[in-house]
Amino acid sequence: MRITPQHEEHYREHGYAIVERFCTPEELTGALADFDQVVPGWVDFVKDPDGPKPHYLDRPYPGQRGIPHFPYKGDALNDLSFHPELRRFATQNCGGAPVFCEQSHLSYKVQGQRGDQEQAMHLDYSNHTIAYPPNLPRYWQTAFLYYFTDVTEELAPTAVCSWKHYPEPILWPSAYKREDRPELYEHEVKTVVPAGSLLIYSMRTFHRGTAFTGKGGRLGMFVTYAPAGCPWMGIVGWSQEGPRPEFRHWMERASVEERTTLGFPEPGNAYWTTETLAGVAARYPGMDMTPYQQ
Repeated sequence: MRITPQHEEHYREHGYAIVERFCTPEELTGALADFDQVVPGWVDFVKDPDGPKPHYLDRPYPGQRGIPHFPYKGDALNDLSFHPELRRFATQNCGGAPVFCEQSHLSYKVQGQRGDQEQAMHLDYSNHTIAYPPNLPRYWQTAFLYYFTDVTEELAPTAVCSWKHYPEPILWPSAYKREDRPELYEHEVKTVVPAGSLLIYSMRTFHRGTAFTGKGGRLGMFVTYAPAGCPWMGIVGWSQEGPRPEFRHWMERASVEERTTLGFPEPGNAYWTTETLAGVAARYPGMDMTPYQQ
């Protein structure tokens, strides 16, 4: 068991866990080999940023969202996306309910690249669900971030904040600048880990990407699991449009039937609780919540 009871306890208490050296040496070697097939030159470029520029350094990857998605060339990255430990932990998180893989895409960053920036503290649910992530395990989505190269303080470590520092019942808005909620930044933990490590976090866990302070880069892969039977979840569906003002406008003026056709939880669904009613109302302040309250 690679995700140990200690990791599980830390996750339940803080909303995240860091599993160092999750990947075996063979899995890591295979992942880097596959990575080089998908985005040629990036493995060598991360090792030597003064070397030849890799493919897709200054232009998006062809396809969905400009990012390489599952399935990948080779077997190693695909196998890690569906690693039994990820499926076991995600299933356990939502009380044993069946899960589905709703995200698997690569991440490659280097100093000076467009993505090299200090992100605001945020929650990922805005583009992983068109509803709201309740603090109810049956509806928990579990995100995993693999690191295939070493992450030092200088190489843009992911910063994560324990949910002990934001006890409010409704987590909206889903992002805060440092000046708006400095305590989230003051209590952040940076994921400084060796290659092959894994960060696990929830849709209710504040985190952010940090900027590079030294020359170099890092390679990784995001994988997320969600409970099955919840069509309102999934980054590869309508949820990816969730952050757009146009989407919020449509959601607020749509009929109940139109929203249900999109996959939104219908009136009477077990999803609707006091918390989810309040959360959805906060996200879509112009929506008539009366049908869902009934």
